Amino acid sequence: MCVLLTRIKTVTMGKLRKNHSGILTFSFFFTFICCAQSAKDLRDPSNMPLVKDTVDRLMKGYDIRLRPDFGGAPVAVGMNIDIASIDMVSEVNMDYTLTMYFQQAWRDKRLSYSEIALNLTLDNRVADSLWVPDTYFLNDKKSFVHGVTVKNRMIRLHPDGTVLYGLRITTTAACMMDLRRYPLDEQNCTLEIESCEYHCRPWQQNTPLP
Repeated sequence: MCVLLTRIKTVTMGKLRKNHSGILTFSFFFTFICCAQSAKDLRDPSNMPLVKDTVDRLMKGYDIRLRPDFGGAPVAVGMNIDIASIDMVSEVNMDYTLTMYFQQAWRDKRLSYSEIALNLTLDNRVADSLWVPDTYFLNDKKSFVHGVTVKNRMIRLHPDGTVLYGLRITTTAACMMDLRRYPLDEQNCTLEIESCEYHCRPWQQNTPLP
């Protein structure tokens, strides 16, 4: 799997500290994947038997242990982050806490279908039965996926095998702040995203890790 980091989005927040002004800038790296919506209504009761048969076929024999195109090209994973709130900024602990909607999209040909021209939004528990990217936040201190009233995650399948996977996450991430100009300082905090298990470089035997 190869995580593609192709754009930078910067969010600047002002007046973060009581009794004085400050500026804190958050940089997020992501790619956009735009998916067209089907004109047909998935909620049409006449579609339900065909939808059920399609999902049953896709899940039958699916091996969660293998990534898409196993042994072939890396999996391109697109990402999108929507910030719901910036909950806390701590100069003492050199970190910040935010709540976000974190979406990833990739193509898994094993999940392509042609029986019905609809995007299928499935129960969040289906995510436990599908391969999903092992992305993590490199500068994370503590994170969790919200779970009220159910785990806040979403799985949507597209006919070409594109999978959209969304999570609502609160994370506390490290940010090395330069406070020499406090309280007129301006900070640039990043959220660094990597794959835990995969990278884009081939394995080199007897080569020390960088």
